[in-house]
Amino acid sequence: MAKAPKSNKRTFSKPVLDQTFTIYSQNAQYVLQRGHSFLLVVRALYAISVVLRIIGEESDMDQIEDLVSERIDAVAKRLGDEHARLKKLADDEGGVPVPRYTNPRAVTLQLSSPQLAQYVRLILLLDQTLMLLDGLWFAGILSNKQRKDATHDLRRLVYGLGREIIDLERRAREAAARAGKSELMQEADGETRALVLATGSLVDADDAVTAEDRNEVAETTGPPAADD
Repeated sequence: MAKAPKSNKRTFSKPVLDQTFTIYSQNAQYVLQRGHSFLLVVRALYAISVVLRIIGEESDMDQIEDLVSERIDAVAKRLGDEHARLKKLADDEGGVPVPRYTNPRAVTLQLSSPQLAQYVRLILLLDQTLMLLDGLWFAGILSNKQRKDATHDLRRLVYGLGREIIDLERRAREAAARAGKSELMQEADGETRALVLATGSLVDADDAVTAEDRNEVAETTGPPAADD
């Protein structure tokens, strides 16, 4: 009886950090679950940190990585400043109610790069800031319009960063292609698709991320309004 041929599928052992957390607010959940966008950010950051760092030209990747770090730091500062401003408003009132959320969502992620860990921390800070915003609204310190406008601005800040990261990864790919490394990129993409880069109730790691998905998210002018 003939033996079945051995599978040529490779098994990868890469370093990851497992993190489980809960996202409470609808608009912070939105950043994790809108279409393929979060998975595109995950794979873009993995490509920048690992794949393209090996394949791409060192000078090009240094520049891309610096730009990614600059954008993450800028968004972290803006988000942190807004959280501090809202907290001062709450402290000046002697505190505000802490709302209960009707549909919190648990998420488990395999953090595949340091930059992804930073991006996830921004989503958690967004969630904390939106919870504080809701508390100020329940206390009557913020009007309906002020809450709505601030909520949308904060969500767009973090979501927009994800779109910028996807665009920067595309620039790195274009640089590698100009250097004649298209075949290497295709091989690396095939290997990356075999990796589980993110799992969780808001993330479907089995969804295929195509070039069309990547272009659609990168070209989006902004996310539509979500229910507050």
